[in-house]
Amino acid sequence: MNRNQAPMPVPHGPVTIALHWTAAVLVVAAFTMGLAMEELPRGETRNFAMMLHYSLGTMVLGSVLLRLLHRLLLRPASAPAAGLAARLASLAHWALYGLMLGIPMTGALDRWARGRPLSVFGGFVVPAPFPIPASKVWEDIHGAMAWTLVGLVVAHAAAALWHHLVLRDGVLLRMLPGRLTQRVGMAGAARRAGPSLSR
Repeated sequence: MNRNQAPMPVPHGPVTIALHWTAAVLVVAAFTMGLAMEELPRGETRNFAMMLHYSLGTMVLGSVLLRLLHRLLLRPASAPAAGLAARLASLAHWALYGLMLGIPMTGALDRWARGRPLSVFGGFVVPAPFPIPASKVWEDIHGAMAWTLVGLVVAHAAAALWHHLVLRDGVLLRMLPGRLTQRVGMAGAARRAGPSLSR
């Protein structure tokens, strides 16, 4: 190993990796369905799309709660890094958690504020837990939070690629499944070895 190369971070466990990618897939699916249902005419197809959107949002909420519980119960894979970049990364992570909790909640509040129950998972109806005054504010907050989440996810992905392609510190590999980690890690090692072998 190059003496100037930082040690590879300890990889995350399989549960953390599974929860991370499950939440990522659910967020993309829920956001896509949310955009698609707005283009549909009123009717059975739109109602089904809305039910699917609410169901995906509920699953996002559940996956994030599981991730937070798992994070609180287990120690992190490595000690938190110091420095401004590390603090910003930590803040971005907690912002992602907050948005993934807040977006499904505001979506439900918007539905209830319209005087309609929340229908999820093929017909399971969730009524409003308390009276919610009719207002469009929840729809506005829901939409603003959703687009903010999109921006943070793009920034999160860009930061992961920066770590992998520029810094080459193995941060991205921590969140990849085992076999994929080995393949990507071997490819990265070959790229790093290339310049040194030509010297």
